Amino acid sequence: MYDVVIIGAGVSGSASARELSRYKVNACVIEKAEDVCSGTSKANSGIVHAGFDAPVGSLMAKLNVKGNEMMEELSKELDFPFKKNGSLVICLSKDDMPKLQVFKVFWFVDLKKKMF
Repeated sequence: MYDVVIIGAGVSGSASARELSRYKVNACVIEKAEDVCSGTSKANSGIVHAGFDAPVGSLMAKLNVKGNEMMEELSKELDFPFKKNGSLVICLSKDDMPKLQVFKVFWFVDLKKKMF
């Protein structure tokens, strides 16, 4: 009998299992593939999301920001390469410029104050 069953050994499932291993929890990870991170996690673009594409104030935005902040230390603990190279956000038309200005003010000045 398990306390927790984690479905999928991708990045999220594996990270959840790793975190739970720090506690007295009887956990099981179930993965359909032959190895971990063989599905969506393997096919990702390799970026760590900053949270700006999630709805403002949403749990997803908060978790993206928190996960991004944790990545450097995690890379050292698990010995994998990680480089903070930032993001480039562009407008495809002049009509999008006001949205970019709002984005700049909110995300680069007020984000952490509003979320944490």
